[in-house]
Amino acid sequence: MPDALGSSVTNADPNSCVTVQSDRLCKPWTLSNDGLAFVAVCESGVLNGTYQGMPVVDGMILKVYIDSKGFPTVGFGHKVLPEDHLHVGDTISVERARELSKKNQREATSAVNRKIHVPLMQHEFDALASIAFNAGGGNGFNGIADKVNEGVYTGVPNFIRTYRAHGIEWRRALEARLFRYGNYDARHGPGGAIE
Repeated sequence: MPDALGSSVTNADPNSCVTVQSDRLCKPWTLSNDGLAFVAVCESGVLNGTYQGMPVVDGMILKVYIDSKGFPTVGFGHKVLPEDHLHVGDTISVERARELSKKNQREATSAVNRKIHVPLMQHEFDALASIAFNAGGGNGFNGIADKVNEGVYTGVPNFIRTYRAHGIEWRRALEARLFRYGNYDARHGPGGAIE
């Protein structure tokens, strides 16, 4: 049985204690292994293999490339910064890619933990962490946080589908499906139908 969200005495009768419980999780939330793999496939196209001619290991592209928005990117969708001392075409180790990935994941999960004030299921948190990873945990996450904090969970997937989705409608559809159904299949590409 999940931990109690709260308990209260409704009047002076000690037998009137009411305990509120939910299958949803309280904070702090952490990204599950399935959630990590989901984000990896969203970012890199495959978990292991080749995506657009680049080798992928554990969801990380190890060669610096230019992403769809024109930014040098490496690993797990990490936007290369000047302090990274990397250039397009450079190859990094799996260990370095993991370090960069952990930093980006911490920023995303921290944003969700900071801005969401209602309990979540693990798959709901994982979907929101994917959005924060992609849209940014700052102002880029505020709109979705406001919607989730209304506590009307059934309306969130439709909102996710359109949230900052220009050009990545496929990704928001996957995140909406994950939020609603807990379906961690993030495969995408030409001809891939997503409910």
